[in-house]
Amino acid sequence: MKTSRLPAIVFGLLLLGYVAFLACTISLLPEHMATHFGANGHPNGWMSRSSAVIFQGVIGLILPLIIAVAFFAIRFASPEKIRVPRRDFWFAPERRTETCTYLLRQGFWLASLLVLFQGAVWYQLIQANARSIPHLSSSSFLVAIGIFGAAMIAWVMSFFRHFTKAA
Repeated sequence: MKTSRLPAIVFGLLLLGYVAFLACTISLLPEHMATHFGANGHPNGWMSRSSAVIFQGVIGLILPLIIAVAFFAIRFASPEKIRVPRRDFWFAPERRTETCTYLLRQGFWLASLLVLFQGAVWYQLIQANARSIPHLSSSSFLVAIGIFGAAMIAWVMSFFRHFTKAA
């Protein structure tokens, strides 16, 4: 049985890296910065630098932590409240611990993906505000969203493949 140690370590390191990334890049941003952009890449929403850092910090830290805690809390939930294929098989007493460990691992990987995506969003904001007239590069932002989307598809496929396989 695999443990949750590696994904937990990766998640913890990504959280620390994200905080360090935010802290090290604050000085690269103007005091009043563009934080929202239209489809054409032109800014249509602004924030103070400190508000933007707090907002990104909360979204990049709190949301992934909520996901990790939710996946951990599954072990305390009644199996009837959990929706996975072949639930009675996977949450049978002899498999419950292994199933909960798998779910926790998957939760850490999902939370790690979110931290990475928020880091990419923050990087895009830094790049957009580094210009004399702020402008978000639509192509690089779409690449970031595409990579995140592909990773999410892979995560979901892996998740459902695990629960639909014959044990």
